[in-house]
Amino acid sequence: MTKNNVIDKYKLTFLEEAREILVELESALLALNESRGDKELIGRAFRALHTIKGSGAMFGFDGLAAFSHNLENAFDEVRNGRLSVSSELINLSLEALDQIKAMLDEAAGGEVASGIIAAGILAKLRQLTGKAETQAPQTSPPQASLPGRPKDAVRDWHLRFGPGPDLMRHGANPLLLLRELRLLGSLSVKASMAAIPPLGELDPERCYVTWDMVLTTSSSREAIRDVFIFVEDSCELTIESATAPSPTPVAANAAAATPAPEAPKAADKKYPPWGRRASDTPDNASSIRVPATKLDQFVNLVGELVTVQARLVEIATRHEDPEVVMVSEEIERLTTALRENSISIRMLPIRATFERFRRLVHDLARDLQKEVELTIEGADTELDKSVIDQLNDPLMHLIRNSMDHGIEPLETRLAAGKRASATIHLAARHSGASVLITVADDGGGINAAAVRERAIEKGLAAADAQLSESEIFNFILAPGFSTAQKITDVSGRGVGMDVVRRSVEGLRGTIDIASKPSAGTTVTLRLPLTLAIIDGLLVRVERAYFVLPLATTLECIELTSEDIEEAHGKHVANVRGEIIPYIRLREYFDMKEKRPEREQIMVAETESGRYGFVVDQVLGDHQTVIKNLGRFYRHVDLVSGATILGNGTVALILDPHRLVREAIRTMSPGARSTGGRGGVRAAPRSQSREAELCEAMLLSSGKRLAGSGEKASTVQ
Repeated sequence: MTKNNVIDKYKLTFLEEAREILVELESALLALNESRGDKELIGRAFRALHTIKGSGAMFGFDGLAAFSHNLENAFDEVRNGRLSVSSELINLSLEALDQIKAMLDEAAGGEVASGIIAAGILAKLRQLTGKAETQAPQTSPPQASLPGRPKDAVRDWHLRFGPGPDLMRHGANPLLLLRELRLLGSLSVKASMAAIPPLGELDPERCYVTWDMVLTTSSSREAIRDVFIFVEDSCELTIESATAPSPTPVAANAAAATPAPEAPKAADKKYPPWGRRASDTPDNASSIRVPATKLDQFVNLVGELVTVQARLVEIATRHEDPEVVMVSEEIERLTTALRENSISIRMLPIRATFERFRRLVHDLARDLQKEVELTIEGADTELDKSVIDQLNDPLMHLIRNSMDHGIEPLETRLAAGKRASATIHLAARHSGASVLITVADDGGGINAAAVRERAIEKGLAAADAQLSESEIFNFILAPGFSTAQKITDVSGRGVGMDVVRRSVEGLRGTIDIASKPSAGTTVTLRLPLTLAIIDGLLVRVERAYFVLPLATTLECIELTSEDIEEAHGKHVANVRGEIIPYIRLREYFDMKEKRPEREQIMVAETESGRYGFVVDQVLGDHQTVIKNLGRFYRHVDLVSGATILGNGTVALILDPHRLVREAIRTMSPGARSTGGRGGVRAAPRSQSREAELCEAMLLSSGKRLAGSGEKASTVQ
C-alpha cells in the first residue's frame, strides 16, 4: 500500500468518525439547552469541537478546522465563565453543526458547502461573543493578540513531548501538535535528536525526536493537555508549571513515565479519532471498524452455509451412515454457533437512532411554538443493523405527526389542566424474537369518530359497518388518509403514515395504534430482531412445506376426529380448559386432498391472542435462512418469505400475526367493505386465489432449484 493510499484511508476513517462525533455534539447541545449550567455538558461540547478541529487540521481540512475553531473559542468562553449559555448560542451552534456536516459531505465528494451560510454563522457568532473571527495561524501570534487574556494571568509552562513508537503509524503529525500549541501563546522549542539510531537501524515510520518547550500563556493546564488529546496514550508528555514546587505529569505513557506492575487492559486503551491500524490485534484493540457491506456479505455467506448444512443432514439421514451422521451433527453444532455469532455482530443498540430525534423535536418545537420534551427508554435495546437503518423514516413521520397533530397548543393544554410542556416518549424493549418500539405522546388523542367519518367519505368503509376502535385507527395507515383541516409544512397530506406502514411491512413488522381522548396516542411497532436468519418450526400440509417462527410458537397438540366432533365442527380446541380458536391451513389455502385422521395444532402467541394453526405433520426445528420472494409477490402479506430445505424443496415462511388478522377480518361484519391492510378497500379474499399464488411461488422456485434431479414439492 502506497503512502498516499494510507493517508486516504485515514482521511476516510476521519470523515466517518467525525460524523459520529457530530452526533455526540448534537446530543450534548440539546441536553445543554435543558441544563444550561451543566459543566459536564459544556465540556462534552467543547471536546467534540476540539476533536473535529484538531483532527481536521491534521488531515488537511483547513476550512473545516478554521470554522470549528471559531465555535470552539465560543465554548471556551463558556467553559471559563465569560459567556453564558443561551437559546441563541444553542441555535447558532446547531446551525454551525449543520454547516460542519455539509463540509464533511463536501470533503467526501458531495455538494460544495455554502460559504455564504458559513460566513453568516460566523458573523452571528462574532456578534454574540464580541470576539473577532479567528483563524488557525501558521506561526505564533503575538501575546497581545490573544483575546480575553488578562496580563496578570500569564504564566510559563515547561513541556516535554516525546512521540511514542506508534504515533506516526496512526497518522498523527507531531509538528501539527506544536503548531497548535503556538495558538495558546508564546512558544520556545528545543529539539533533542539524541535518540536517532544509525541509518541502518532507522525505522522511517517512527519519530525519534523529542521536544523540550516553554509555553507562555494564560491557558490552564487542562487547555494545554487538550492539544494532545488525540495522542496522550501513545506519547511521553509532562506539563510542569514554572512556579509550582512539585509539578505532576498530567498525561504520560505508563511505560515511559513509571514502571507499571501489569499491562493495561485492552478495554482501557484509547486510540486517535482517525482510526486504528489494520494490524491491531485483540491484545491492543478493544474493537475494530468494519464496513457494513463486509458484515452483510459475511451474514449472507453464513446463510448459504446453513442451507448447505441442512442438505448434509438430509443426506446423512437418508444414507444412515454413522460416520457421516457424526460429522453432520458436528457441522450442525458449529454452524449454529457461527450463525448466532454472525447475527450478534450486526446487533447494535438503538440509542444512536433515538438520540438523533432530539434535534428533530427541538427544531419542530421552535417552528410550531410548542414546548415539547423528548424522553427515551430502552436505548440499549439491540436490533439488527439492517433493521435500524430502515427505522429512521417511520420514526421521523410518527414524531412529526405527534408534534403537529397530537400535541395541543399551549392554551389548549393549560385549559385542560395539563403541563405546559408536552412529552413525546420513545421506548424500545425485547419481546421474544421481536423488538417493540413505542412512540407515545400526552396530547389530545385521536378522534375516532372523525376518522370513521373521513373513512366513509373516502369510500374505505360502509356507513353501516360495525368497526372496532382498532379497525378505525387502522384507516390512518391508508395512503392519502388525513383528518387535518389544513396542510402545513410538517404534515397534513396523508403521506407520512402510509410511509410508516410500507416501511414497517417491508421489515416484516406490524403496527398497533392505541389512543384515548385528551390522554394521548401510542403507536407500537413490532419488528423482528433480524431479517437474515430465524429459528423456525418446519411443518407439512399434504406435499407443501411451511415454516412458523419458533419465537411465537408455544406448544404442539394433537387434533383428532373425536376432538372435532366434540367441538361440533367449530374451529376451536380445548387446551387444558382454555378455548383456542384455530386456522386449518389446508382449508385456508384450498387444498383438496382428504385430511388425515390425526392432525397437529401449533399454538402460537399473536398480537390478537393465542391461536392455533392445524397442519398434517410437525417435522421439527429448522434454522431458516430467509429469502425474499421478489417484487412480483410483494402484495402477498401472509408470507414473510421463503427458505430452501435440505432436499432442495422450497418452504414458505408464514406470518402468524397477519394470518390471524386476515382471518378475523374476513369473518367480521362489513369485511367486504373494509377489506385490506390498514382499511384499504380490496376484493373479497379468494381461497383458491391464495392457493394459486402459493402454488406459483413454489413452482417458480422449484424450477430453479430442481437442477439436482430432485423434484421440488408444490402445493396441490
